[in-house]
Amino acid sequence: MKEWAWPTPLGVVLLIVATSTALPMARWGDSPLVLILVPAGVAAYLVGRRMAALAPAVVAFSMVFAFSLPMSFVVPGSAPLGDWMTSVAIALLTIVSPWWFGRYRLLRAEQRTADVTLMADRAQAEERARIADDLHDTIGHELALIAVQAGALELERDLSPRQLERFRELREAAVRASGRLRDVVEMTRPDDGPGRLDPIGADGLDALVMGAREAGITINADVDRSTLSMAHPLVAELVVRTVREGLTNSARHAPGSAVSISVMPGEPDEVIVRVRSTRLTRTESPGGGHGIPSLRRRAELLGATIDAGPDDTGFELRLRASLQPRRPDTGVTDLGVRTNAHSARRRLLQTAAFPAAIIALALVGFIVVQAITVTQTAISSDVYDEIHLGATRDELATVLPGGTPRPVPVVTEPPAPDGAQCEYFAARDGWLHFTDATYRLCFIHGVLVEKMLLGAT
Repeated sequence: MKEWAWPTPLGVVLLIVATSTALPMARWGDSPLVLILVPAGVAAYLVGRRMAALAPAVVAFSMVFAFSLPMSFVVPGSAPLGDWMTSVAIALLTIVSPWWFGRYRLLRAEQRTADVTLMADRAQAEERARIADDLHDTIGHELALIAVQAGALELERDLSPRQLERFRELREAAVRASGRLRDVVEMTRPDDGPGRLDPIGADGLDALVMGAREAGITINADVDRSTLSMAHPLVAELVVRTVREGLTNSARHAPGSAVSISVMPGEPDEVIVRVRSTRLTRTESPGGGHGIPSLRRRAELLGATIDAGPDDTGFELRLRASLQPRRPDTGVTDLGVRTNAHSARRRLLQTAAFPAAIIALALVGFIVVQAITVTQTAISSDVYDEIHLGATRDELATVLPGGTPRPVPVVTEPPAPDGAQCEYFAARDGWLHFTDATYRLCFIHGVLVEKMLLGAT
């Protein structure tokens, strides 16, 4: 049963609400409100599992993360940079990760559904191929024998003209029916994949030769029954199909010619089949229809080879096959499944690229903010140690940056000296020094009267 898919607007709203709920956790980590992350994470997972569209989810996450950065600087009681980085990390773990896992399960489910559909279509195609092969190999063969028998009766001298005309009409009707059968087979049979018949073995080959002889075809058969008995059923079936195709082509394209059949052992554990017509009287080339191409596809799936062609004295159809089928690893039958898997991997990588992009953007933002902080608002401990009480503000102008108007709210600040004007500087010893500690320098009439390190609570 197909799961209900959520509409895109509903999924976007849920992702925005869930992500917005997770971002303040950097400040509420010690509050019972942190429990709201549980339903928020569940909602994010369900959105990933039920909403097929990827782009709206990416836009929703990006909007919330982008909006949260300036908000971290205007919300009272927050440490802008630290809180924002912590908020992004919490959101990635509690919201984006469940959404990504849900998305992963959605893509896997879609891949399984596509694989099942592909296999069902393939099964239907193989069934149509089986029916098409049955029509061609059995009815087509019988129609060819009817045409041969009717043609032989046309040569009888003791028949009246009316009877000869009837036999001619019978032969022509059999030929027309054979042509229409070929058209039906072409429409019924798919372009790939062989049909399947139950193997009929050496007895079936004897019955086939006997039926052709009764139809008036002269046959010289040399069959090594021991070799055929050792063959795998699929190979034995292929031998019978090869002989049937050779007899059908002979009856259709070279009526009246003698046919030689050879089924003999070849190299160790191989069987070689030759069906040869001694003459070729029709201008149409055997093998131009459906039979030999179908036979060749079947042989390739068993690791065998089919060769067919005319020479100066007739036409020969040859099969060389191992007694035990060798299925070549061509990968053709699994092409659709591999395509589905490749598509699912590509979509999964696209999904995984979003959290990676968020992390990369967060790092870039952090580096930019850190660079501004260090170069415009911070002094190092070495500079701080060189600053002495009694120095004037003008004397310190060369070593002091612009500073900050006030310390971050998490920093504890004692009262300033009466009448003093204080300036604040971030306490940083380098780009990788992360702290909310702040240096406070207080001046009275332009003279430094106090310097203090304010620590974060």
